[in-house]
Amino acid sequence: MGNINPNPSDRKMKMPILVLGVVVLVAGLGTWGYLYSMNIHHTIQLGGIGLAVLGAIIAAGGAMMKTVSVGATTSAGQFACAKCGAKFGSEAALNQHTKDKHGM
Repeated sequence: MGNINPNPSDRKMKMPILVLGVVVLVAGLGTWGYLYSMNIHHTIQLGGIGLAVLGAIIAAGGAMMKTVSVGATTSAGQFACAKCGAKFGSEAALNQHTKDKHGM
């Protein structure tokens, strides 16, 4: 089923890419339709189709993009100092920091 993240703030990062892809897709289809209706040479019409394909690829990439939480608090596996807020990857490092910097 994949990774489902219920945090809506994480979804904001991929939304602009998804919207850009949809806009390029619609612009490509519109370009192709306009050039097709004017009965212009088919090679030029392929540019509109190419633009639509590019938009579909961008939209698909935006939909599948993994998000990174921005401004998140201490992530899993990190330890934060209660006095100064410094973050460490192990509890041993936190204990050493607390002993050295805060004298505890």
